[in-house]
Amino acid sequence: MATKLLAADDSRWRLFLERARHDTYHHPEYARVAGHYEGGEPVAFYADDAESALLMPLLVRELPPELGAPREWRDATSPYGYSGPIATPGADGHTIRCSLASLQDVARERSIVSAFIRMNPFCPVTAQAFEQIGTIVNHGPVVYVDLTKSLDQLWAETRSNHRRNITRLMQLGYSVEMNDWSTYPVFRELYRRTMQRRSASAFYYFSDEYFDELRVMLGDHLHLCTVRGPEGDIAASGLFMLADGIAEYHLGGTADDHFARAPSKLMFDFVRRWAKQIGASVLNLGGGVGGSAGPLHQFKTGFSQAQADFHTVRIVFDHEAYQRLVAASREIRSVEDAPDSFFPAYRRAYNDGDDA
Repeated sequence: MATKLLAADDSRWRLFLERARHDTYHHPEYARVAGHYEGGEPVAFYADDAESALLMPLLVRELPPELGAPREWRDATSPYGYSGPIATPGADGHTIRCSLASLQDVARERSIVSAFIRMNPFCPVTAQAFEQIGTIVNHGPVVYVDLTKSLDQLWAETRSNHRRNITRLMQLGYSVEMNDWSTYPVFRELYRRTMQRRSASAFYYFSDEYFDELRVMLGDHLHLCTVRGPEGDIAASGLFMLADGIAEYHLGGTADDHFARAPSKLMFDFVRRWAKQIGASVLNLGGGVGGSAGPLHQFKTGFSQAQADFHTVRIVFDHEAYQRLVAASREIRSVEDAPDSFFPAYRRAYNDGDDA
């Protein structure tokens, strides 16, 4: 079996995507944007045995210099989102496990101490394929809409109060449009205001440069949905991705003046119809805040009861190096032991760990 880390401009990455079902989060262009924002070299772990192949996007990152690690040491993380491994249809369970086991050899060759993997709930490679080399963590369910159902079924399965709210919004004169990119600057403002209401961590305050690059790099795979109020002002807005039949809700926001009427209900109802019409089979609405079954998760289940567990995988390739980094982090920042949910523990002091 041949294994390698592919650069984002390696033609094998694109050729692989033509062979395997994938998400926008698996595109090399998305990895490039994530690399610029999150910090790291965008690569893909690639394993090929001639009959089948596996690919997994990663960001290979330099370590914080204060830790005093050798210059060649690195760690790796999945780009933000659902960028876990995908495989060609011919890959069976044994082949997938062997492919992922070989990641250890590649990591050691590149002096990669640890890796944090975000799995994709809608691709056939499951977290259990990592059970021999990593620790699997279940972060709770994401809510998705099965777009193979009829529109009548989707509406009937929508929670009654959501149906009433959607009907009322239309009666009041709210309207929805797709891909009016002149509203992109307003989307950014609404998104950031929404992050403030949720007291989100600094990571989620994406820069204007991030949004600009995302649009340029993803092209037709990125879509902007805009909800206008009765007076024509923008009430809610959301970014959605679509590739190979998988639609993803990426980021969104609601204006303060319209928040009480929940115009995003109209947005999600519109997008599921739009996505079905153009051939998508699933729309992932994501989970709750921090994977919790709180108000956001409850809101999303109003559109669908279909749910899939979201897992992450934590791998330590070099245990001695990992413990050395953890000790250095504690000494420098006087940080207490990191909770089990935080990985890698040595990045906790820098607020850039990968606790999902």
